[in-house]
Amino acid sequence: MKKLSVAIAAMASLAAPAFAGGLTPPVVESEPAIAATPAPAPVQSWAGFYAGVTGGAATSGGVSYAPAGTAFGIGRGSYGVMGGYNLQNGALVYGGEIAAQATDFNLEGAPGSFDTMIDLKARAGMAYGKVLPYAFVGYSRGDWKNGNTLTNGAADGMNYGLGVDYAVSDTWSVGAELIRRELSTDFDGGNGSVDTNFNTAQLRASFRF
Repeated sequence: MKKLSVAIAAMASLAAPAFAGGLTPPVVESEPAIAATPAPAPVQSWAGFYAGVTGGAATSGGVSYAPAGTAFGIGRGSYGVMGGYNLQNGALVYGGEIAAQATDFNLEGAPGSFDTMIDLKARAGMAYGKVLPYAFVGYSRGDWKNGNTLTNGAADGMNYGLGVDYAVSDTWSVGAELIRRELSTDFDGGNGSVDTNFNTAQLRASFRF
């Protein structure tokens, strides 16, 4: 019995350090905090029908007559209405637009003017938050009056340019455009022609349905 007691006491003394060490909680190193990635700014929805008003002024360009070879500057402005439809795929926005305007684009130093103008445009742009820059190309037709009793038809041709719209709210937007029109027509029964190539800067406001 004495030997058994000595053996038990020896085993207990050997086990004590192990149990004591087991009671010490392990040290766990914390992982460094990772900064949260900011969420990208939401892209404004431009999809759907819209309609609005425009107003602008001729900034440069002119009118040339053939075969006489005379040329004149053109100036003054316009106002009207427009409407269109946008499709949207992510940030890509594209669609078509029609605008009808009353104009007083007049020759400088000669009788000749546009009284009305219709613009058809195919537009495409990339939305950045509430801002939509875009490019466009299309067809324009204007009611051209030569003056001096010269007969004439409507002048027509292409338009192209750049613009930007800004979403004031989910439905209202404002913007600006620079549009180039390159139009031509005959006069005096086809004995002559007139080419009108001019730039217009215009402001716009629209409501999206």
